[in-house]
Formats: sequence, structure tokens, C-alpha cells
Amino acid sequence: MMKTLFSLFLTLLTVILVIVTGTVLWVYKLSQEIPDDRVIRNFRYDAVTTVYDKDGRVLITLREDKEQIWVKLTEISPSVREALIATEDPYFMRHSGIDYKQTWESLKDNLRVWQLVRGGSTITQQVAKNVFLSTEKTISRKIGEFFLARRLEKLLPKERILEIYLNEVGWGYGIYGVELASRFYLDKHAADLNPAESAFMIAMLRNPATYNPYKNYEKVITRQQLVLRLLMRHKMIAEEEYNEALSYKIELRRDKKNKRFSRIGLGETDDKGKVIPCYERLIREYLVKTLGYNMIYDAGVEIRSTLDEDIQNKVENIIRKVEIRSPTDSKTRAKQQWKIVVLSSKNKVRAIGCTTMDRETLERIKTIGVPLNHYEYSVVSEREILWNNILLIDAGSENTL
Repeated sequence: MMKTLFSLFLTLLTVILVIVTGTVLWVYKLSQEIPDDRVIRNFRYDAVTTVYDKDGRVLITLREDKEQIWVKLTEISPSVREALIATEDPYFMRHSGIDYKQTWESLKDNLRVWQLVRGGSTITQQVAKNVFLSTEKTISRKIGEFFLARRLEKLLPKERILEIYLNEVGWGYGIYGVELASRFYLDKHAADLNPAESAFMIAMLRNPATYNPYKNYEKVITRQQLVLRLLMRHKMIAEEEYNEALSYKIELRRDKKNKRFSRIGLGETDDKGKVIPCYERLIREYLVKTLGYNMIYDAGVEIRSTLDEDIQNKVENIIRKVEIRSPTDSKTRAKQQWKIVVLSSKNKVRAIGCTTMDRETLERIKTIGVPLNHYEYSVVSEREILWNNILLIDAGSENTL
């Protein structure tokens, strides 16, 4: 009997140790997957990753496409910052990234219904989630957010975290940042917002689709009043300022006869819908996989390559002409497997192309003459592309281009 109980005890102890060890290792792994310190320190809203050809000419530029006008924190009304802190994170200036009391309260609420219904995130955690991680509601993302928030607080001053938040948060209609949102909704610069308008803008952040003043004006006003009460509760405004803000009439941009901004900066990019060349897609996918999305789009990298812009353009034009002249219709071609054509000179890759007609393409290339008829041609799969020999990511590389 005693042996049986002892055996059960050892089994239970072993199971507990395995679970605890596995959990610790899993959490440690997640803590190591947060973005590199360089990405955090060098974060730029206008970060650009540039790939150059062998002669230093720009071949590819990679950047995020956002409807956004970035402004410094000093160009945002102090009342906006106060309304944000009072509503989202009253103890922002005191904590080190995590508000443990709020985290515990949200944990209890989630356990009560056995699903993730409340986040309890600080402003720092929201920056970690919305800028550097993802918005998916999973335990692994939440753990990563926890570690990253702590890291952000160690690497960045509070003012920088606020600046990133107020420029990166979404305000509906594909708008990011308080400056463009202020122009779109109130026809004002973010620097010119008064306490009433600031509370109105922050009220929308709970859910920009639901709290959309162009569709639910009164709903936003009701929440604005809550924001103003929170400001007074946390002694960020006096009772006189509170009453003055309550009586202030918010006028939307669409209702103003004389608009300050004839163009607010929304929807003015002209390269949407652009077809991305095959070689650019392949390079982008490799760089994101190798360096990470944040390094490419939030920090920016300059990369040399062995590719030749002139040869690359010629190959793209040849493939386009071959595909157009093909008797095969576009729907049938779309179902065919694309093949990657690589052109090399003295073991250096000068161009990459994708085609469903590799034989015809290679024959056409050979008829062009010097220098293409002296190049080496090969058809490879994506896995067979030797990117380490094509993209010289290490600035100190001594490889000859």
C-alpha cells in the first residue's frame, strides 16, 4: 500500500515538474522573441529599408503604407496627453510598464468567464502590442507584450512612449495618429485642441467604429463627458475647467463652412494597387523572414546586392513580352507553376525573374546579344536561391559585387 502511494506521489511530482519546466522554458522562449533593442531605440514612423544594386543605385525601397502625419509630442496639446493618461492609464508616470493591480483585476474577470474579455493594458503595453507585436488575443502574445513593455520602459523615456502611442494609434477610416485625426474630424492641428476637444478625440479611441462622431455624435459626447470626469477625478483639470469643457460645443469638420484645411493629407498616395515585381516580392519575403518585420519596417536597413538594375529591368521586360505573346490565356497561366529564372555573370547573380515560360524566356534573352548572351542561365526554386551571396546585409562584408 505504501509503495503504491509513494509511486503515485513520484508520478504526480514528475508530472508537476515537467509542466512547470515546460512552462518556464516556453515563457523564456517568448521573452526572447521580442524585437531587438535596435528596433526599439531606432523606431521611425518613416523607416525605409533600401536595397541597392551592385553600382549603388536604388533597386527596392520597403516602407509601411499608412495614412499618417507624424508630429513631435511638443506639437500635441498637453490636454490630449492628459485625457489619454486619465482614461487609459492613470498611473502611467509611476509604473515601469505594467500596472500589476489592473493586470490582476483583468485576470480575475477573464478567469470568471474563461475567455479573454479584458486586457488591463497600460499605455506602454498598448504600444508594445499595436506597434511592435500583433493585436491577436492569445496568451503567448500577452506574455510577449508583458516582457516587451518592461523593455520599452528601460530603453525609452515616458515622453517618447506617449509620442509613439499618439502617432500610431488608429482613429478609424484608416487614419493613424492624432494630427491627421484632428484635421479629419475637427479641422484643427493637434496642438490647437482645447480640453473639451481633446477629451472628444480620446473618447473615440475605445472603439473608433462605434464611437464615430460622423455616425454617432451623441454617443461620443457621452463618452467625452466620462473622460472629462476622469480628468477631474485625477486632478488634471479643476472643476471650473471641467464645467467650461462640458458647455463647449464641438463642431465637426464637415459642418464648418470655412475649413482650415482644404487638403488634410488623407488618401494622397498614388502608388496603391501597384503590381510588385517578382524579384522584389522574393527579396521582401526573405528579408522579413531573416531580419524580422520590425527591423525592416520600423527601424530600416540599407542593403547592398549583386543585382544589376539595368539587367534586372531588361529581364522583367522580356518576361512581360513573352507572357503577353503566349497563346495561353491569363487564367490558365495563373494556374501554372511559376519558375524562377536566375542570370549570373562570373558567379554573381545579376537578375532574378519569374515566369511560367522559362524556356521561351531564356531563348529570348539569348537573342538580345551582349552582354546577356554571355550570362549563365538557371531555373531554380525559391529554396535554391542563395540569398546570402546576393544580399550583403552585413555592411562590413568584403564580398566583391
